[in-house]
Amino acid sequence: MEIIITQWALDSYLDMKHKQIFRNQEYVEQFRPNVLLLRDYFTAPEFDNQKFWSPAKYKGKQIRNGFKMKWHQVGNGLVQLRLPVALVNDQAYLCAAYVKENKKQEARQLAKFKTQLDLIQLQRFTECGRLS
Repeated sequence: MEIIITQWALDSYLDMKHKQIFRNQEYVEQFRPNVLLLRDYFTAPEFDNQKFWSPAKYKGKQIRNGFKMKWHQVGNGLVQLRLPVALVNDQAYLCAAYVKENKKQEARQLAKFKTQLDLIQLQRFTECGRLS
């Protein structure tokens, strides 16, 4: 599966990097290798782990083609980091990552993700790169 980096993903990465949400070591040793697992989505056992990967839900309903990668106890602030991923036409689109603070804030982030997924399906997004 090809991994597509959207402008939303890049912007959120740069924002979190600027705010020092995570350390470079975490990015190199944990986040990037985990994202690269998407290349082998159908065979990688990590995607059976609900603590790492789960369907994205908004208002109690699963977002069609929407999923979340999850990391716990990240950075000096020991935050929970989420990366929404849209799986469309055998491609994984990385969307705007966020720090999970509370249920209300996460619901807002997932509403944004739902909109981003709709825009991806309409081909109305900016691609910043690919990981293959």
